[in-house]
Amino acid sequence: MYRDGACEACGWRIGWVPVAQHSDGTSTFVREPRHKFLTAEILLTTLVGAIAFIAGVAEGAAAGIVFGPLMMLAGVVAWKKTRLGKVWQGLPSGDRCAALPGLAIGTIIALMLIPVTIMIVAVFAMLPKARDL
Repeated sequence: MYRDGACEACGWRIGWVPVAQHSDGTSTFVREPRHKFLTAEILLTTLVGAIAFIAGVAEGAAAGIVFGPLMMLAGVVAWKKTRLGKVWQGLPSGDRCAALPGLAIGTIIALMLIPVTIMIVAVFAMLPKARDL
């Protein structure tokens, strides 16, 4: 794959998406759109890993001390391979496989945060009604 440079034949680079192919054989490319959820999942993985490690050290919990750095490592590798969450479609399969653990952990954390967010919003919505009682 063309990790640093462009393809000599067509000019494609990692992170570019083809939009048109001209009759003379040249192609037109645009930058891949920013993946906001990809970035959020990687950020969640890295932050929760750091929090788990700090909590594990503070409480003396072996799980936090072991799994915290592993989560941070998965997040950092995902940051590096996806170029800070900017590239996914044009990545080689090896880079995608390296970024998947960080994305999977971030997805699980994000899915766990949805019910928590709903409960917090519901509590704040009920507070004015509870004050009237």
